[in-house]
Amino acid sequence: MKSQKRKVLQSLSTVLLVAAIAGCSSNPSSSPNVSTTPTAAATKAPEKQMMMQFYSVTPEKVVTDGYAGKLIREHFNIDFEVQPRKGETYVQNTQLSIASGEVPDTFEGLDVINFDKLVDQDVLAEIPPELLEKHAPKYMEWLKKALGDDPLRYSMRNGKNYAMPILWTIGSKRMVFGMREDWLNKVGITKVPETLDELEAAMIKFRNEDPDNNGKKDTYGLTGGADSVEGFFSPVFGAFGLYPGLFTEKAGKVVLGEVQPGAKDALEVLHKWYKQDLIDPEFIINKGTNITDKVVSEKIGVAWNSWWAFIPAEAFSGGDFYDKLLEKNPNAKWAITSGPVGPNGEFGINQTNPVVGSGRQYAKKLEQDPDKMIKYIEIIEATNFADLELYEKLRYGEENKTYKKVNGDIEWIPPYDKEEERIKFGLSFFSVPGGFNDYDLLAPYMTKNKYMTTRKDIEAKVKGKYDLLSPIQRPVFAEYKDRLDQFTKKNLVDFVTGKRPVGEFDKYVEEWKQMGGDKVMAEAQQKYDELFKK
Repeated sequence: MKSQKRKVLQSLSTVLLVAAIAGCSSNPSSSPNVSTTPTAAATKAPEKQMMMQFYSVTPEKVVTDGYAGKLIREHFNIDFEVQPRKGETYVQNTQLSIASGEVPDTFEGLDVINFDKLVDQDVLAEIPPELLEKHAPKYMEWLKKALGDDPLRYSMRNGKNYAMPILWTIGSKRMVFGMREDWLNKVGITKVPETLDELEAAMIKFRNEDPDNNGKKDTYGLTGGADSVEGFFSPVFGAFGLYPGLFTEKAGKVVLGEVQPGAKDALEVLHKWYKQDLIDPEFIINKGTNITDKVVSEKIGVAWNSWWAFIPAEAFSGGDFYDKLLEKNPNAKWAITSGPVGPNGEFGINQTNPVVGSGRQYAKKLEQDPDKMIKYIEIIEATNFADLELYEKLRYGEENKTYKKVNGDIEWIPPYDKEEERIKFGLSFFSVPGGFNDYDLLAPYMTKNKYMTTRKDIEAKVKGKYDLLSPIQRPVFAEYKDRLDQFTKKNLVDFVTGKRPVGEFDKYVEEWKQMGGDKVMAEAQQKYDELFKK
């Protein structure tokens, strides 16, 4: 099988290479012995430009003959059309276009179920890894940095690659643990708590010593939410090396944090804190906005969130905790860690798999038009990884006309500080294509210079694991997920509140297995072995 696969890939690669060489031969500068005598070939009309397809989720804002559109046409010697793409109707419209025979060149943003359907229907073109290595080397470096030496494992089917993964790389390194440093100072703690015991001691003071100076006993150590297993007091489980709701690896075996033996220890800690009145009793009904409200209203002294929530919005794109809290209390300050350290030196918080969709695919018809597929790939490489000057122009326009640089930061020049003026000028509101954000490479465009050190320091605090199997379709998991989630959430809450004794943890695990958990874990191990033990 491997030999046959290698022959197929080599054959296609050879065809593409020949096509690329043929394209180069039409350029006189590529040959040292080209005659300068005019010939019929030299006086031929220019070759017709390829017609490419880009999409927009805001087609009403696209000016195709504006600045960005002209730049793309000239830079890549192409023409293009813009197709509207609304998220709520995209899958349906894709299916209709396939049924009608008007298959688009590309697909992007499909979930794994619909991706697998297109593979099974033989709608998608193969994208050989060798092709990506040759025409998008920086893209491949980006993938490997995030996913390791086999970065296409999630997009391979039957030994063939059918997608260019689009990663949210920042998802795998986003969650950090925050404590109100001004509260610590108020209650006489000069060292930022590191261990579970030190955190507990601080939370006791947060509850009992009026850190917000309002004369009321209305503050708690921490709160949480019970609306998902993944979000259930993750840093406390992380102190025991566990990640609830996530399929992670331990000694070659797939494990699920909430049913591992160490989860009993985490639940005992949480139950103890609940009895001590350190945990907000409303955690049972909290949603994400409730937690933010309680942090901003200074009812909670400990929280975990994406790192950008703890720094100014100007430093990235968040500021939920930082900016909103500072509006209320200019003296508020956060101390950030990677999470409390447990008895065996373990710590971490649930992170997000950077593979959050099926990526970008090409229609089967492009196997017969390899030059066009290569052109799409080269556009991705240039506009996202290899040509920052081009990236800057497409995003911001003309320097000293639409924007200027002040101490390295980009600032809009009026009237282009208004979106309607940028639209009229023709700045890009369509994918060329987009979504391939290298957050390290593009950091200067996302973070003000004065905050760059702040951003790097807080990013360095991120520790934890993500679900290795979330991008993979698992029929057994899909069948049992809802009932197992509901059962698990109820029991985790009951263990923390004391409604069910933590001593019954082993019984709960057996009940979970009998409800289908054992089948889910067997499937998970099989999928893990297929992905990671080749």
